[in-house]
Amino acid sequence: MAVNAAAREFRSPFKMDSSITSLLTLNDDCLDNIFQYFSLHELLAMFGNIHSLIDDAIERQLHRFRHFEFSMRSPPQYNGDQLQALGRHLQSLNVNVGYSIRANEVLILLHQLFLGARESERLRALKIQHANITSDYVKEMLTVVPLLRELNLSRCDIEDHNQLMLLLHSAKKLETLALYNKDAANLDKTILSRLRYFKINWLVGTTMFNVGEVSELHPHLSIAVYQSSNVDVYGPPVARKTKYFHQ
Repeated sequence: MAVNAAAREFRSPFKMDSSITSLLTLNDDCLDNIFQYFSLHELLAMFGNIHSLIDDAIERQLHRFRHFEFSMRSPPQYNGDQLQALGRHLQSLNVNVGYSIRANEVLILLHQLFLGARESERLRALKIQHANITSDYVKEMLTVVPLLRELNLSRCDIEDHNQLMLLLHSAKKLETLALYNKDAANLDKTILSRLRYFKINWLVGTTMFNVGEVSELHPHLSIAVYQSSNVDVYGPPVARKTKYFHQ
């Protein structure tokens, strides 16, 4: 297929040769037909390195990657402009950090992704796993948390309960929240009243608060308590559309 051939020929386009000059003469529809065959890595590797017309064509493809996840064991190798471009199109972001990873290594990536997400206001769900959530994390998340409908920190240690409250009080649109049981205890009634689904990850060996009492005070709220392979459910059934992440 001619489009496939053009795509293959254009995968190392970092010098302004005749093939790129010819490419710049194509209209948007032709460029879209070519770039639809490119992966996320191939698109972002070109972004900002050729021509503004190519950048525009790449941005039109990034909606295909609106649900993005990565692990800090193999973090994305993109510059700030490339991460911001991706962030502008994200609806959900899932980051597996790892407790041995230094916070600044993660935050430099989140900062750029969140700048893009804040610009477009498309981000709806954020999940961060296996991280120590410090005030530096909270500061970055405050950039996007007013946009979120779902926030999952159920596999994170949150350093300061007051910082968590600051984060959640800024999340006016939040419908789904997931936390460890120690962080889920004593949430403000104003926060719980806004939620539709509350997931609690019960750490083995720790004390659990009275979930039944919370359920009685907030009968609209669906609550799921996870402990190992067991799940206890309180309140009304969970609407599937309220969750971006399976767990």
